[in-house]
Amino acid sequence: MRRVISVAAAGLVAAAVMLCFALKRAGAAAADDAAFLFFGGTDLWRYGAFINGGLLWSPDGINNDGFTLKTLLNGGVYTYNSGTLHETVHATTESAAILPGWRYAHDNVFVSVYAGAVVQDFQLRPYDPGGRLHGLHFGGELAADVWYQPTAATMVSVGGAVTSIGPTGWLRGAFGVRLFDAFYAGPENQDIWCGTFEEVQLGGHVTALRIGALEWSAGTGWALTSDHRHGPYLRLGVNARY
Repeated sequence: MRRVISVAAAGLVAAAVMLCFALKRAGAAAADDAAFLFFGGTDLWRYGAFINGGLLWSPDGINNDGFTLKTLLNGGVYTYNSGTLHETVHATTESAAILPGWRYAHDNVFVSVYAGAVVQDFQLRPYDPGGRLHGLHFGGELAADVWYQPTAATMVSVGGAVTSIGPTGWLRGAFGVRLFDAFYAGPENQDIWCGTFEEVQLGGHVTALRIGALEWSAGTGWALTSDHRHGPYLRLGVNARY
């Protein structure tokens, strides 16, 4: 539990740093002219906590067609029940990815596709000889994001990624309705898998809540896992454009 709290605190500190940086740089570029999108967030679950951060660089503008480079850093702690050791294993993970790609923008549809290299490190305590993920691994990653606004008051978001390490991956879908002319809110669903493990998240989200130079998102609900360790989840995210 201490590790979960520590990682959550680190996520909040990272968000605060981004907030200070964004406020300092606010007004440096109009949103339509922005070439960089900085993002960060944290994912909390009963048996794990993760933080992530990175940036998108689109030389022709974030809202336009063209080449886009995505860099991503993330890490966290989690536990799992080892069938080999018949006890709980405490794991830490760190990951970095460089994903060149292309963004397609047409009217109210934005599609981004990325493919590149990823490196991940897993440390287990105690060491689990039956664990598929331990030590340093190099591999490839394929990712995609779709944002569609059928009307001015609705949105549909679909995103996911598959990594050769594990293999691991995730797929998320969300639908939202514009409320108070301030943010989108609605249901969300996410499927996360790693080898034989699978987690399904069912909940609701708030997306595109703009406060000053920052845009915030959040999601919460219930997570169902293949090892029957169900529980609530919480996701927070923030991004800024320049």
